[in-house]
Amino acid sequence: MDDNSVGLREVELALSERAMSPAAEEFVAAGRGRFKTVSCFEFVPCDELALWRTLDALPRGRFCEWGSGFGIGCGLASLLGFEALGIEIDAPLAEASRTLLTDFNLPVTIETGSYFEIMHPADVYFVYCWPGRITETQKHFVRTAPAGAKLLIGHGQADIRCKMRVGDGSES
Repeated sequence: MDDNSVGLREVELALSERAMSPAAEEFVAAGRGRFKTVSCFEFVPCDELALWRTLDALPRGRFCEWGSGFGIGCGLASLLGFEALGIEIDAPLAEASRTLLTDFNLPVTIETGSYFEIMHPADVYFVYCWPGRITETQKHFVRTAPAGAKLLIGHGQADIRCKMRVGDGSES
């Protein structure tokens, strides 16, 4: 099934070449330093520099991270000027991310729950989901995101692809 049949269009991005700011580097290091403080499922973080370069190439607006983990993606979005929100299903992980974000004075909201159940309109969504859930996640995006919204979806640590929501959502 191609993207057009599910209301998505692939968008090529010219990634930013701007280096990560010192504040962002400090934030990422602090977040990574806390990974072992929470006992939860095994998760693999995305490549933060790849996410930084991707987000920096986009117009600022509302950002929503589906499966926000330690909140590093949300924090980077906030540092770049996005209004950021994260949704994390693991309660201790969500709490750890709130603590990290508060420690860095970043105005990010983290909600506990499933992004398949909690809906927030945004201009940019980011998800680094299990490979077997990519199709389901894309269909959910088409059903729930506003037209013109972008979905940044990780297909590997540094492989972030951009899809844009087209049509009225009835295509799926």
